[in-house]
Amino acid sequence: MENGSSRSAADIVIPVHDQFSRTRTLLEGIYRHSDLPFHMYVIDNASRDETVDLAKIYTRNITVVRNREDVGWCAAVNQGIRLGSNPYIVFMHNNVEVDQGWLGNLVTFLETHPRIGAVGPLGSDPRDWQCADRVREKMVPQIPRFLTEDLHERNTVLKYHFHRAGILVEGMLAFFCAALKRRAVEAVGDLDEALARGGDSEDYCRRLRKAGYVLGLSLDTYVVQHPPARRRPLLEAGERHQFRKAGAARLKEKHADYR
Repeated sequence: MENGSSRSAADIVIPVHDQFSRTRTLLEGIYRHSDLPFHMYVIDNASRDETVDLAKIYTRNITVVRNREDVGWCAAVNQGIRLGSNPYIVFMHNNVEVDQGWLGNLVTFLETHPRIGAVGPLGSDPRDWQCADRVREKMVPQIPRFLTEDLHERNTVLKYHFHRAGILVEGMLAFFCAALKRRAVEAVGDLDEALARGGDSEDYCRRLRKAGYVLGLSLDTYVVQHPPARRRPLLEAGERHQFRKAGAARLKEKHADYR
């Protein structure tokens, strides 16, 4: 799909750090399965593998920015937001695989009401509340139990039951794949670069709500989430506790209702 001034075009922001094969799988999927105009902004946080050659491999509807150091996921997303101008912005992790119609599904539900600011898909990671199995158990028992691991077949089943349908959610959206209205992002501002991944989405979703927006979950869109690669040595138990404690303290400082 060509990038341009289309009112349905999206800027897809993908921070990356190494993991070339996964990034390539994601990019190929976006090219093959996107049903709306888009432009990708791949923000390379000082990769040392074949990722450095992305700009030579892909030249259509893509801008690759190479940072000399790893500035973090939030800072990379903020770079991509500022580079684009399309009416929709998609935050992506590079360990995701998408299927046919994923972008149109998210944007269509995003536009069902002017106060919906962000929409996410069902995912495969059992640790996320957006995991299809957990959503079925806790919120939408009508989601059928999958009899196949195939990504396309799972989306075909969901499309049959929930074509262009979704639900509003009271919790947060995980930013492994989330479509947002640019006007909502402009109203809320940049992601907080001092927050670690996980806390960033919690913070941003709270800020969207305070700005008067609501969040949605697309029930006809399913993406695969591959386990993320470890980018730093495992922390000791005490360090992990302090890391989580510092993040929670910052969220509590910013949001009086944070628990």
